[in-house]
Amino acid sequence: MKKNFFVVAFTVVAGGWWIAARPADIVADLALTTEQVQQTAFTNVTSDHLTATYSQKVRQLAKNIPDGSRVAAVQAMGAVVRSYVSSADFKNRYQNWLKNKYGVSDDQTRNAAQAQNTSMNDVQAAYNQQAAMVQNAFSQMPPATLAMMIQSQIQMVQQEASNAEGQEKTAKTQELTELKRLQALSKTKPDEFKKQYVAYSNKSLQKQMAQNRGNVEGELAEQKAQAADYQKRLAEYKTAPGLNTALKQRLNDFIALAGSVDFDAQLTKRGSKMEFVNPEYRNKPDNWKLLFRMGKEPVQAARTFAQNWVKDLDSQK
Repeated sequence: MKKNFFVVAFTVVAGGWWIAARPADIVADLALTTEQVQQTAFTNVTSDHLTATYSQKVRQLAKNIPDGSRVAAVQAMGAVVRSYVSSADFKNRYQNWLKNKYGVSDDQTRNAAQAQNTSMNDVQAAYNQQAAMVQNAFSQMPPATLAMMIQSQIQMVQQEASNAEGQEKTAKTQELTELKRLQALSKTKPDEFKKQYVAYSNKSLQKQMAQNRGNVEGELAEQKAQAADYQKRLAEYKTAPGLNTALKQRLNDFIALAGSVDFDAQLTKRGSKMEFVNPEYRNKPDNWKLLFRMGKEPVQAARTFAQNWVKDLDSQK
């Protein structure tokens, strides 16, 4: 069963029992930093258990505060935390946490949509467009420029052929022979060379596409599978509780927990420890026992603070 939450404003104070020096300076009075208070608030809004780890110094400072100041401390710390939770910084931080939790981002959303809407016909069309652009660019070049290009191409294919074996070596050798034939033609019939070289380049591009089609289909299928998985995460993210919903849930958990504490429960000493006379109370959650130890007055003040906060959240609908 999920633990009840003693969260937000109340966990910050609970981490060191209850303090109440000057309400306006409660963070400093507890020897805490603003960053510590903010992190504790954020952790408790986004986790499913109480987290309020403070140093022994903080706890000792809290224990030294007289009982009569505890209610003021609850209200002061509550105001500090509520102010932060209501800030744009906290809201942005929560949204970023939610995105990280479900692994979503704007870039991934765009990429997933593109993958889902892409077919092999689209890939082929894009490749054909690219080939047409290359062919058009070549057709605009003078034969002399193409002749310089083919020289570099010959050198590259020679290197590839020397490192190849078997059928690949045979194919590279045939390609090299054709390139050298075209190179010789460039010296005698430049215009014919250009015509044949442009046709050769287009044929090579189409052949390369055909050879790679299997790999492209596999990659596209994988991208579509990943996109489908991403869309599931995206749907979960979109239906996840917003900040106000999550905050209300944790506040209501605390309200219910605080309302269930029997502050009149009797204790008895067993060995070096005190335990509840009622055996049912001995099995209560740690947070229930923590509220019991804090006492009725501050806990009721915290409960009232939480109830008022929930009412304000409800009014924002």
